[in-house]
Amino acid sequence: MASAALAPDVAASIELRPKVSVGAGQVRLGDIAYLTTRDLPLLRQLMAMPIGAAPRVGSPVLVDRDTIKRWVSARSGGLDIQWAGASEAEVASAAQQVTGDVVEQAARSALERWLSERSVRAEVHPVSTARDLVLPVGTTTLRVRPLASEGMPSRRMLVWVDAWVDDRFVRSAAVSFEVEAWGPLAVAATQVDRGTPVAAVVSNGSVQQREVDLTTVRHGRPISAEVQDPAKEATAPQRLRRTLRAGEVLTQEHLETAPAVARGHWAALLARSGDVSIESRVEVLQDGRPGDVVRVKVPGSSGEVLARVTGRGQVEVQP
Repeated sequence: MASAALAPDVAASIELRPKVSVGAGQVRLGDIAYLTTRDLPLLRQLMAMPIGAAPRVGSPVLVDRDTIKRWVSARSGGLDIQWAGASEAEVASAAQQVTGDVVEQAARSALERWLSERSVRAEVHPVSTARDLVLPVGTTTLRVRPLASEGMPSRRMLVWVDAWVDDRFVRSAAVSFEVEAWGPLAVAATQVDRGTPVAAVVSNGSVQQREVDLTTVRHGRPISAEVQDPAKEATAPQRLRRTLRAGEVLTQEHLETAPAVARGHWAALLARSGDVSIESRVEVLQDGRPGDVVRVKVPGSSGEVLARVTGRGQVEVQP
């Protein structure tokens, strides 16, 4: 755009533009005005003169000519400058837009991958339309925040998407989904009483593997029937902490590590006297773990004996 010719006694002409779009960082006088001067070094000086930081994307600011005039006069040594153009300039940061559909698809893809590792099939439906993101100009990357590695699917799941421009974080958007995810879980076919060894629960068919919507399991981490293979319990047997009702999903909250000796079960009692050791069979009257002292009863005897638990199914008394 051509500017008016300079009067002989005027050092420069500055014509303020009514509306400008700028990049990120500092706004220079050359960004918001047309400059004319016969002095090339002065032209470069004026063009590079900082006016202020670029406004936030989507939030333009108005700069009036009188303010700019005082600013330039103070930093140019009082040069005689001819002013023209708009009385104020609207300064906006150059922007690009990422549509809500793109944001939603990024969130959906990440959620579907996460669900595929925890279920045999799943369905996700956005609860509402994701909003568009207005971002600075640059190379844009959408990064989905990792979902909890130990988490389980829930009926409503929130996925956060972060927008980065030129490797700089800019803003985030949250996308909410309704979720259904099915997987094979251990479900009680009949009621199983508290204290029942898990190996027995599996071997006698008290629990069966069924496909269940994982989002309906409210309490505890669900477990599949094959996890409870009796062979895998050889080193750390488990039992039911509480009664498992028919139709209820077996979860970690139902389980506890079985004690080394359990009330109502039999144990091998080793009694030592000097160099003589006698082993017998006794009824355990209370649960115990290695190192605990528990009450036991010798068959045919009306009295009780205190014995120290030494291992699984083993107790010992010493004089």
